[in-house]
Amino acid sequence: MAFAANVLLSIANPQSNKMLRFRHAFTAVIMFLLLHAIAIAQDNHYSSMQFGSRNSVLYNAGLSGFEDQSAVILNPATLSAATTSSFNFNTNAVGFNNIQFKDGLGKGFTVKNSNINILPSMASGVIKPKNLGRSIVLGYALYHSNTDNLDFANRAELKTDIINNTESPGSENYLAQYYLNTKLDEVSTVIGAGWRIGKHVSLGVSQTFLYRSQQYRDNFTANVLPERNAGASVSWIGTSYDIDARYYRIMTYTKLGLTAKAGEWNLGVVLTMPNLGIMGSGEMMADLSLINVRLPNAASGPRNSYMANGRFEKLKVTYKNPLSMQLGASRRFGNAIVYGGLSWYASVKEYTVMTPGEAPFLQPATSDNVLYTDNVLRVWDRKRAVLNASIAADWIVRPDYHLLFSVRNDNHSFEGDRSIDGFSMPKKNWNNYHLTLGTQRDFGSSEWVVGLRYNTGGRDDYPQPFSFADPTEDNLFQGDRKTGKITSSGLQLLLSYTFKFGGKDK
Repeated sequence: MAFAANVLLSIANPQSNKMLRFRHAFTAVIMFLLLHAIAIAQDNHYSSMQFGSRNSVLYNAGLSGFEDQSAVILNPATLSAATTSSFNFNTNAVGFNNIQFKDGLGKGFTVKNSNINILPSMASGVIKPKNLGRSIVLGYALYHSNTDNLDFANRAELKTDIINNTESPGSENYLAQYYLNTKLDEVSTVIGAGWRIGKHVSLGVSQTFLYRSQQYRDNFTANVLPERNAGASVSWIGTSYDIDARYYRIMTYTKLGLTAKAGEWNLGVVLTMPNLGIMGSGEMMADLSLINVRLPNAASGPRNSYMANGRFEKLKVTYKNPLSMQLGASRRFGNAIVYGGLSWYASVKEYTVMTPGEAPFLQPATSDNVLYTDNVLRVWDRKRAVLNASIAADWIVRPDYHLLFSVRNDNHSFEGDRSIDGFSMPKKNWNNYHLTLGTQRDFGSSEWVVGLRYNTGGRDDYPQPFSFADPTEDNLFQGDRKTGKITSSGLQLLLSYTFKFGGKDK
């Protein structure tokens, strides 16, 4: 802050072009502080969705044996156990989710997000070709692999003393509003094969092609207006922050699978390679401003306004999914089959998703201040290592009637750090837990699975992006940001229909 005060003195009395360049540089620093202070971002869950008919309820049961047509997604080696060709349509049908961020924008300012939506679907099949021998089975799937949406909004209007009394006696009118919207969508197609290499051992391989798109809008405005006829020498001060960023990326990755039978146990191992990028593009539009402000710790300095504005198109995009490994085991105990699964995901070092680079943003643009654009608008990501676990059970009431159950965790992977330049787009940085119950009924060559899934999660120390409480000029009217309590819960109806060509699996 002493450095800032010295710079302000230089700005107030510029003596050369060098001082002018220094002023633009300082403007960039202030814009960077404005943005960077709120740029802690959250999210990334690897196991939010469940796929397949039985596996949509018996999560990860398909790691150690063939359960349904999602085998090509979970462990392609299990395809070798399919005895007939089949086709499946699987949907999560409809779901309700509620997120509440208590004190999310300061003490007493809670934000909520509730929605009812149609959840992703999957069409998949198994082909057992006669001309490839009995040991090779093919699988395919087209599925909505991920979807996510978060929508927060709130507004505050209150009277508080912000401007010093020599410029504005008494309290001023503080008007602030916040809006956040993020949307994530992924669609995947996968082909694969599984084959026996021994009496109790099978191998498999699959190739997945993934289309990922994400949109991000983050907006905050705060304005301070003195009362009319109160003797104020300043009429209006404020700040505005608005960023809209979006991208798409097409990627591919390979999955290798192995299954083995050891006595009464069925075992499975899956290795998923990091993705390879094929193509993608991003764009960004941003507007940041400080209006008639006196900078922090410069009570005697002049008031000034600062602005950054720009639109950036056709940006290069990178997105990284990590190396991962899944282990699964299952065994039958009387009329019940019990399943267990572990999923490990490696960490990913910090990398740039997209950036405008040295593009004009701070206004008026100069050859010097374009160097700061990357500091403010760089979109970055970093992932920590994650370990998820699941337990499932299938109670066989009759050969054509099953009761299904599973419970699992889904830990978040994002690793935030306020010291990193720029911002990251996802926001859901808490661990989730899922409980699923369902039933399976078989009718000849048809199979129906109906399930109900409940999820819950949250954390007590979720960082506030802004705070409507305690705004001052020193914090640029963004308030004294602390933490709040965020809770998430949801309920989803799961529906699945399978038709088996040539009769039921044996």
